[in-house]
Amino acid sequence: MAIRKIRISNFKSFENIEVELGDFNILIGANASGKSNFIQVFRFLMDIPTHKLDNAISMQGGVEYLRNINIGSSKCLSLEIVSDNKFARYGRVLKTKAKEPMGMEVYETIYKFAIKFNKRGSGYEINEDKLTQRINIVKFKIHKKKIEERKKIGQGEMVFSNIKGRLNTDLKLQEGLPIEKDDIIPRFLRDFKFGHKNLAYRTSLHFLTSF
Repeated sequence: MAIRKIRISNFKSFENIEVELGDFNILIGANASGKSNFIQVFRFLMDIPTHKLDNAISMQGGVEYLRNINIGSSKCLSLEIVSDNKFARYGRVLKTKAKEPMGMEVYETIYKFAIKFNKRGSGYEINEDKLTQRINIVKFKIHKKKIEERKKIGQGEMVFSNIKGRLNTDLKLQEGLPIEKDDIIPRFLRDFKFGHKNLAYRTSLHFLTSF
């Protein structure tokens, strides 16, 4: 698992940047070029699920020290992380008449988080809080309790969004697949409420807390 890309907007000294990451990364730059602030991006994201959003902002010095001084409240603070974390869920989870059991494999996860600042004071609100997982739909065969063969039959993506404190779920699949939304995303999630917490806090995203 690895974070492969990060996009940052209106965070400390950064106005807009996009960085591609590899398996091993070294930060090089002159004094006051933004190296420490780049590290603080990950610290901030780790603090959200650990300490909650209000505390994570306070630990960065508050709103005034979190956003870019030149941009201020005119633009949202936005952070987007792309991870190539791969994991699979096999079993007869899909309603189909095919003889082979079917399952799904997640091959990419994208998390985007943005907060909108009040024009006056230190207040803010969550503007975007969305987790997207891109998936392969596969047929597979099991022999002696081990998966022997997998065959990809299509692709899609699952989208989980925090809309005013309520979880919104969406499933987008390649046309022609014999799959319904309930087959992959449990129905009980559609009534889930966040309260004052954001998506990162509720899910404790592995690619944030394990960094």
